[in-house]
Amino acid sequence: MSLSNHALYEVATKALLFKDDQILILITPDGYLDFPGGRVNESEREVPWSEALKREVTEELGENVAIKIGNTLFVSKRQYQKDKKKHYTAAIFFKCKYVGGDIELSEEHTNYKWLTPEEIINNSLMFMSEDERSQLVALFKHKLNL
Repeated sequence: MSLSNHALYEVATKALLFKDDQILILITPDGYLDFPGGRVNESEREVPWSEALKREVTEELGENVAIKIGNTLFVSKRQYQKDKKKHYTAAIFFKCKYVGGDIELSEEHTNYKWLTPEEIINNSLMFMSEDERSQLVALFKHKLNL
């Protein structure tokens, strides 16, 4: 079978970052709801997923933010357009705990909020993908018996 028959995805690591009963959401410049994390670099192929996530969280939230990375929660699909071509990303979501530190956003996001799972599900912001939204809804309904 030829490689051209296989779907190619970029890989991203994402944090569902909990502080008590709330989760940190980030807001993109175009108004989408996002979570800390991002794509794995070429140089990170041989390191644990958690190392790529730590790097991304530091880039997006600042060097003073400390987190504890827990278990994998789910994987979702995202897509975006760049250079007139569709790109596909598989985003691995980890349950993380906010340990402390002041959040200093990078230019990738314009604002942040701490929201409960119910507030995330019912938020008027658009999700980065429908798959991500449905994965979160299923996770929250299962965990919270919504």
